[in-house]
Amino acid sequence: MAAEPTGARPRLALAAAAASLLLWAAVAVAGPSAAAPDLGGGVGPPFDLGLRPSSALVSGLLAASWLLGGTSVLLGLAAVARGWRPRPRRVLAAGVLAALVVLLVPPVGSADHLSYAAYGRIAALGGDPYTQPPDTFAGGADPVTSAVRDPWRSTPSVYGPVGTALQALASLPGGTSVRATVWWGQLLVVAAWTGAALGLDRALRGRPAARARAAVLWTLNPLLLTVGAGGAHVDVVAGAAALAALLLAPRRPVLAGVALGVAVGTKLPYGAVGAGLVVAWVLARRRGDGPGPALLLRGAVGALLVLVPAHVWAGAHAYDQTRAASRYVSLATVWRPLVEAGLPRGALLPGTLLLMAAVAALWWRRLVLDAPPQLAAQAAGVTAVLALGYLLAAPYELPWYDLLLWGPLALWAGAGAGVLDRLLTVRLTLLALAYVPGLVTGMSPAVEAVTLGYRKEVGPWIAWAALLSVLALPLLRRRARVLPLPRA
Repeated sequence: MAAEPTGARPRLALAAAAASLLLWAAVAVAGPSAAAPDLGGGVGPPFDLGLRPSSALVSGLLAASWLLGGTSVLLGLAAVARGWRPRPRRVLAAGVLAALVVLLVPPVGSADHLSYAAYGRIAALGGDPYTQPPDTFAGGADPVTSAVRDPWRSTPSVYGPVGTALQALASLPGGTSVRATVWWGQLLVVAAWTGAALGLDRALRGRPAARARAAVLWTLNPLLLTVGAGGAHVDVVAGAAALAALLLAPRRPVLAGVALGVAVGTKLPYGAVGAGLVVAWVLARRRGDGPGPALLLRGAVGALLVLVPAHVWAGAHAYDQTRAASRYVSLATVWRPLVEAGLPRGALLPGTLLLMAAVAALWWRRLVLDAPPQLAAQAAGVTAVLALGYLLAAPYELPWYDLLLWGPLALWAGAGAGVLDRLLTVRLTLLALAYVPGLVTGMSPAVEAVTLGYRKEVGPWIAWAALLSVLALPLLRRRARVLPLPRA
């Protein structure tokens, strides 16, 4: 392994990453606030000091944390481009240490983990989280389900049956303790994050530059770690399972299918990974070096081994709430100004598909055809194309949804990734800032005016800028290639 260069960028990147994580951890360990809901009493992790800091303080700390996190990634990418090759053991040790910090303190940035705990509790006790909202279960007296925050108290589960089963699994040791139930869910999320880091490192061990880039995009990425695993979001589990499906497909198709079943059965958009594997298989067959149909068949068997029993257990109505949620429009998206101007919600789906098709058409060559001619790499490219279009064009988008994209993007490792990597880092940083401090209650009037003003008035234009930049970048590069060179 080549020695690390002595330039300032690696040291600055690591310092910014450490500062980002420490600021985030300060918010988490301080206790209940506008960024972290109260988990109630109890002994054991996650630990907090019960200080109840002000909404202004936690908002400032989180904003600084995510700005530093984004800066860390940008500096790290620049260092990799200049030859930085961090030692893999140090990378993994730092990643595991950061994940342990996340595991020991309460989740920050939303109250989704309370909904997970409630849905798991309902399922573990024999109820139906797809028809019984938390505020009606057990007459509203259950200590776990009654902890859910507005506006989700009266909303049945929107998660797939595999995700609900995992939530039920976390509920079993948690019992009636909100704190313990949340922590067991955190343990599952952090284990998934760490497993994905190990898998990426192993898969790219023969390609030092790609390995270093993946470390910056995932293992050493404080922005993605705190937004995703730091919020105990189930998207991390789905994202890690999706990445496992890509990594296992060439040699362990049945296990890859099982992983794909976990991802899709947790959140439907992760079906993009299945599409990626099928398209990559077709491309490999056309080149004449692809595996036979048995690979796809075995993968399908693995997926069905997970999805069939999960859906039989959950029932045919498991996606009723998901269908209803498909008409929701979050504030910081390209669609919000159009809907407020009178665009019918029935136009959202065809509009989203049209924008996804445009992104795919412009990025197909770069992310798919120019990827290394290997099944996992090209499948990652296809998944990244679909995820990129979906995240930029979806009517409902939150920062942690980006887990769908960043794992495949880190694995893709094709040539010329730099500009897209930096653009997506800036986008995620600005989108995360739109959701500071995280909860819909507990903000002072001044903080509410600033954070909701940013989310409503600035967020949609950030989304439009990101979309237009992604659409324009391939066109600008094509034009640069055909322009005549200046004469000497």
